Amino acid sequence: MLIKRDRNDTLAECCAGRENADAYDVDNDINFLRINQGIVLGDNPFFLFEKGFCKKFNPQREIRKIIRTFVAETHRNKTMIRFHDISARDRELIQRYTLNGTGRNCDLSFANLISWRFLYDTQFAIVDDFLVFRFYTGRHLAYMAPIAKPVIQADGTYRLPEDSSCPATVIRQMRDDAIAMGHPFLLIGCSGSMTDCLEEIMPDTFTVRPERDYFDYIYLREKLATLSGKHLQSKRNHCNKFRALYPDYEYRPLTKSLIPECLRLEEKWRQLTKQDADEEEDAELSEELRAMTRAFVNWDYLDSLGGCLFVDGNLVAFTFGCPITHDTFDVCVEKADTRYEGAFSVINQEFARHLPEQYVYVNREEDLGAEGLRKAKLSYKPAILLEKYSIMEKKPLSLFEDVHRIKAETEQLYAATFDDAEAFRNLYFSKVFTDERNIVCQIDNHVVGALQAIPYPLRQGREEVNAAYIYAVAVDRNYRRQHVGSSLMRQAHHTLYYRDTVFAVLIPAEPWLFDWYATMGYTQVVDAIASPEDVVSMSFADFDRWQRQQPCAVLQTAASFATAQEALRVCHETGSPAAPAMLRVINAHKALQSYAALHPDETLDLRVYNDKDIALNNTYFHIAAGQCRQTDRPLPDARSLTISELALFLFHAYHPVMTLMMN
Repeated sequence: MLIKRDRNDTLAECCAGRENADAYDVDNDINFLRINQGIVLGDNPFFLFEKGFCKKFNPQREIRKIIRTFVAETHRNKTMIRFHDISARDRELIQRYTLNGTGRNCDLSFANLISWRFLYDTQFAIVDDFLVFRFYTGRHLAYMAPIAKPVIQADGTYRLPEDSSCPATVIRQMRDDAIAMGHPFLLIGCSGSMTDCLEEIMPDTFTVRPERDYFDYIYLREKLATLSGKHLQSKRNHCNKFRALYPDYEYRPLTKSLIPECLRLEEKWRQLTKQDADEEEDAELSEELRAMTRAFVNWDYLDSLGGCLFVDGNLVAFTFGCPITHDTFDVCVEKADTRYEGAFSVINQEFARHLPEQYVYVNREEDLGAEGLRKAKLSYKPAILLEKYSIMEKKPLSLFEDVHRIKAETEQLYAATFDDAEAFRNLYFSKVFTDERNIVCQIDNHVVGALQAIPYPLRQGREEVNAAYIYAVAVDRNYRRQHVGSSLMRQAHHTLYYRDTVFAVLIPAEPWLFDWYATMGYTQVVDAIASPEDVVSMSFADFDRWQRQQPCAVLQTAASFATAQEALRVCHETGSPAAPAMLRVINAHKALQSYAALHPDETLDLRVYNDKDIALNNTYFHIAAGQCRQTDRPLPDARSLTISELALFLFHAYHPVMTLMMN
């Protein structure tokens, strides 16, 4: 794309120092315009000759449009990384990086990446030929160390390039992405070499902390298979005792047909373990079962290998894992019936014996700080104790503490995006807006996207739950069509989930937005209705009686009602109009618990799937006797619903209504 005053001035020079096309003064003597599509401006400046056609041409408007496009293109390099949800079909691409790499971190096992996605919401992207993973650890966004792309060799194999250290450009893009998502930059599971690389790129910027509970225990496969040497005598004794007690035991490869038996054994093991577990340990056991179940569901796609022990035809132990690199295998799961003494030791040894010899090392993962587990893993004498570090900026909140700047820039973005009167805008930012409600996307230390999540109660029958009204979703026009808006919504959904919000509602400002919001799980099961005719003078007590007559409603509080009345007076309006609206389920479990309480005689099983923003919603639910129980075990007769279909199911009898929503 090229615009010239004369043949020496490039578009970049014309735009130098300009933030937008409106600031560009179009000279009257422009007589040369060439675009990559072959557009030429002829002698008459008001006609455009393009590919044999002639049409009227407004130089001011057309050139501004072209310059805006150019400005957007120049900003494109500064915007967010486009991440993708990881799925089983991505195995070939992911393993092209990991299998040929040198990192033996168990987090890079493809089976772990897929099976634990429900908890970490893992995504990936390719950034300048580096593989980057992004995920959530609790409420915090985090990243793994980037992995270089191997290059093909003359013999057809792949190897890392000689200089495979992460370039500064990739690290800076990752950091900018974290800030844009509203989080300080955090790297987890990094090696010592990565910490040195970061110090070189950004000196004195990061705090590095070793995470001992997450160090990986890596063993020589041959040692695990033979248990040779004085230090492993006790392990040999355990195995010998098991073989003496059960001389006819049988080892079999774990195939898909054996998965149901493995799940039954896991259930026995879990029942025994849960008796001694506290609440936190019980939650971890449930998460482990959910991850294992997901691995079994995707068994055909994960490149997994496993083994089983049978005694008298009964399954007494099983294990499985997945390659990390071409020479390192990761053991993801190992379970045994503790009534068979030595079963854990024998399944460990037999699996190592049956692994292909290409695997020199076996990674048996971390101990998570459990004292007994640490002692057991150390007793096998690891060849490598793989150190992992978390890396956080020394001043992680510096870009988020400047709330006055963020509010001012949010208000500027609001004014540039919406046509509201200044008086209304001033009222909104003084009475409704709060820093906690404001969710922003920052790029280059500037707010380029913002929305507000305003809390409201939602009443359904006798049940009341937390809801949020998503309002004033705005993206700087120079950053549109660059996934800023979708990333902003994803950030909002994740934030609301951890604020115990059950539903989100919104009123799209334009017809085309209905389709856009639908891609994020919203559906039209809520109605914004007209307010009562005399609402401006109505008391809150009278209004509250009116709104509670609705079977299901987003409720105004006394404070929000007073603000809405003031907004109507400021805008010289007599009431709030009706408008089509949309709703999304934020917390499936709590939404279904409310449904179960309203339908105590109903018994059914549900499976929620395809929630791309809140992976914790994607699981099974059993509803009976007025209660909803979330389960990690597949329910064979469950009705499957997407997150949008779940909203339709919950409100099939009647739609929630709302009014006076600042629309």
